[in-house]
Amino acid sequence: MNPWEGKTSLFLKTVTNIIILNVLWVLSSMPVLTIGPSTAAMYAVIRKWHLYKDDSVIRSFIHEYRLFFKQGLMVGTLWQFLGMLLVLDAYFFLQVQSIVKIMLIVVTVTAFILYLLTSSMLFSIMVYYQTKGLELIKQAFTFSIIDAKTTFAIILMWIGAGMVLYYAPLTIFVIVVPVSMVSFRFSMLAFNKVERLPKIQSKSWGRFS
Repeated sequence: MNPWEGKTSLFLKTVTNIIILNVLWVLSSMPVLTIGPSTAAMYAVIRKWHLYKDDSVIRSFIHEYRLFFKQGLMVGTLWQFLGMLLVLDAYFFLQVQSIVKIMLIVVTVTAFILYLLTSSMLFSIMVYYQTKGLELIKQAFTFSIIDAKTTFAIILMWIGAGMVLYYAPLTIFVIVVPVSMVSFRFSMLAFNKVERLPKIQSKSWGRFS
C-alpha cells in the first residue's frame, strides 16, 4: 500500500469533518439565540478531536449541543449579546455632544477590552473545565490575564477572522472551525501553564472526562 494514499485519505477526511462541523455550527446558530449552545457544542467536538482523536462529527455535535444547551444559552448567548451592547454603546457615545463624552468612551473601551480578554478563553474553558455561571467568567478572565501572550494571540487571530468575514461573508462556512481549533490549542497551552501555578493547583476546578 502506498503510504501517501493513507495520508491523503486522512487529510481529506479531516477537511471534510471540519467543513461539516462548520456548516452544523452555521445552521444551528441561525436562530441567533442559539449561538451560545452552538459554539459550545463546536468547541466540545474540537476538544474530542484534540484530546481523544475522536473524529465523529454529526453525532458528537448533537450530543454536545444537548449537553451544553442550557449553559450555552445562559452564559454564551448572553455574553455575546453583551459584546454587541458594548459596541453599540461605544457608537452611541461617539455621537454624544457633551463634556462627559471622553469619560464615557474610556469606560466603554475599558469594559470592551476586559470583555475581549475573557472571551478569548470562555468557550474553551466551558468545555474543558466543570465550571458554570459567574465562576466560568471569573476563571476565563483569570486565565487570560495570567497567560497574556496566548490571550493576545487568540484575540488577534479572531480579529483577523472577523476582517475576512467582513469582506467575504460566505467564508463563514469554512473559517470558524479552523480558527476555533487553533484557538482551542492555544488555550490548552495556557491551561497547562496556569495549572502548574501553586495557587491555581489549590482550586477545585475539574475537567470533563
